[in-house]
Amino acid sequence: MEQVEESVDSKDLGWETFWEAGGKAFQLGRYADAEKLLKKALTDVKSPESVDSKRTPDEEDTLSNATTAERVVAQAKILSSLGELYLVQGWHVEAEKAYKKALLLKEKISGPDSLAVAYVLNKLGVIYRAQGKFQEVEPVLRRALTTYEKDPAAPKLDVATTLETLADFYRAHGKYEQAEPLFQKALAMRESVLGADHQSLGPSLQNLALLNHAVGRYELAEPLYERALKICEATWGGEHPSCATILNHQGELFRMKGDFPSAEKTFWRALRIRQSALGVEHPSTAQSLASLALLFHLQCKYDQAEPLYKTLVDLRTKDWGPKHPHVAEMLNNLAEVYQDQGKYSEAEPLYWRALSITQESQGPEHPSVAKALRNLAELYEDQENYDEADRLFRWGLGVGEKALGSEHPEVAELMARYASLQKRMAESDDDTPSVNWQD
Repeated sequence: MEQVEESVDSKDLGWETFWEAGGKAFQLGRYADAEKLLKKALTDVKSPESVDSKRTPDEEDTLSNATTAERVVAQAKILSSLGELYLVQGWHVEAEKAYKKALLLKEKISGPDSLAVAYVLNKLGVIYRAQGKFQEVEPVLRRALTTYEKDPAAPKLDVATTLETLADFYRAHGKYEQAEPLFQKALAMRESVLGADHQSLGPSLQNLALLNHAVGRYELAEPLYERALKICEATWGGEHPSCATILNHQGELFRMKGDFPSAEKTFWRALRIRQSALGVEHPSTAQSLASLALLFHLQCKYDQAEPLYKTLVDLRTKDWGPKHPHVAEMLNNLAEVYQDQGKYSEAEPLYWRALSITQESQGPEHPSVAKALRNLAELYEDQENYDEADRLFRWGLGVGEKALGSEHPEVAELMARYASLQKRMAESDDDTPSVNWQD
């Protein structure tokens, strides 16, 4: 056995060197170099020269000898590194493939309920959410948390990460009461391990800021963003993509407070960072473009908003495919720009296309379908096509009530809009002159 271990150590030196170099390139933001190095490490650890030449092909998928076991561990390690590299760049399809391969290997190495498996499950939860595979997010994160809870040796920081991942998923879907205690528990865990002022508390502070932001507690959210940004700048430097993420959230907060000059300044800074660090076509860069487009739209600067939304439709289609909810969102936004300018013939096909995508990608009874139907109904109402507007409002109400319940705020708002339409229809009928027929 000692001879086998010595052989593995000497022959695996190559892959370890490439793996470590890839990790350093990753930390420096040299993502293309990191990918090449990690792929080289994976190739080397799989090569025949790195294993016992007497091993039979059947031993490839077993842990019956030390050499094969070492290689499986190494492959899982490298695949996890590749998965993280792809995830940071927003290459979610590639990240999912890498992490799924790593998951299978880790389950083989240490069993399906191991801490190593729980760690990868958390990563998959992040990736599924980023791809819009929402039905797959909660099960993998709950599985990870269950594994952590069963093992007293579970690292608190890994548990905190999974708690925050699940909490942020709830927050994004409006389940604030479920999200807040998970965020608080995660922050307490981090503080117990790292202390109250540790630099890595930045993301936890940002999570709480986002929650307060979402529920309208702006006075609580703003100082949390500022503190998180200072930590990020001190840790990574002011031009790091993580700082751009916080800046984009800050810009949204300024926008919602009506401070448009501060919002625009903040969005431009985030956009410059993302273009420089991630590239013009990166999904995060597109997010900053979308924030600027909305800001211009709200200020009726249609000549600036329209080209940005057109660009975003193309980028979202390229990033996510033509049937993704993100594409529908951009189509809706572009249609609203046309509608606000009275360009109804240009808005109408975009709204219908967005509705079709939403129905296909999220199901005909998803709350987003009700929103898409409302957009169309309001377009027809603006054109005084009250019959079609009435039909679409009633359709949207049926979907909304079934999905959310009649007491939900969004349904109540939709009902109020429908009542407004009914009033306009009644007034229109009253204004119609009567005709006296004579022989």
